[in-house]
Amino acid sequence: MKPIHAALMFAAALIAAPAAAYASRALSCGAGTPVIELLFRPFLKGPLHTKAGSAANQWAGLTTLGSGSATVTVSTNLVNSDSILIFSPHVALAAGWSTQGRTAIASGLALGTASTPAVYSGDVIGLAWESPNAITSGQALRVDSIVNGISFAIATSNGLTTVASGAVAMWKIHGKDPVGIKVNTISDGGRFTLGWADGIARPFSTTVMWEMRPTK
Repeated sequence: MKPIHAALMFAAALIAAPAAAYASRALSCGAGTPVIELLFRPFLKGPLHTKAGSAANQWAGLTTLGSGSATVTVSTNLVNSDSILIFSPHVALAAGWSTQGRTAIASGLALGTASTPAVYSGDVIGLAWESPNAITSGQALRVDSIVNGISFAIATSNGLTTVASGAVAMWKIHGKDPVGIKVNTISDGGRFTLGWADGIARPFSTTVMWEMRPTK
């Protein structure tokens, strides 16, 4: 064999050996990473693909936490008790959705109206005066009435005592902010449940985009 041919064969062997080892490891990998991705990762220049469809072995997905529900179950046999789950909730809210604000009560009146599509009968609403000098000493606030998805009325505690000029009520509807998704439970190798951290259902549907990472 000519020296130049031997040198070329030796160089080819040096290149082929690491490639063969890399391919062998890729072919023996677990189900969590596609073989094609591992084989071409050093040359990857486009977006990665993730198995997100509803299947027994999915490791990512789009799951809907429905309106009026505090939890939802995701079935996948790839989940383990020590799996790390990453969330990105997407919520479609009605225009003008507000869970807190300031409402003025006109001078000489005992009632004001706060408008927001976030309010529904049974909501817990916190109230406080912003301008104590404009009211009678000791006069408290209460929710007088609620029109679902439209507004609620704020009144002085007896509904009779009027306020002076400049009276402003501060309010907050609790448990309505679209934040706080958490893993409630994990059934090893079977399923896990997602839900609102405070356990309170929201009056809107939320698409939870999630991805599961195995641990070592």
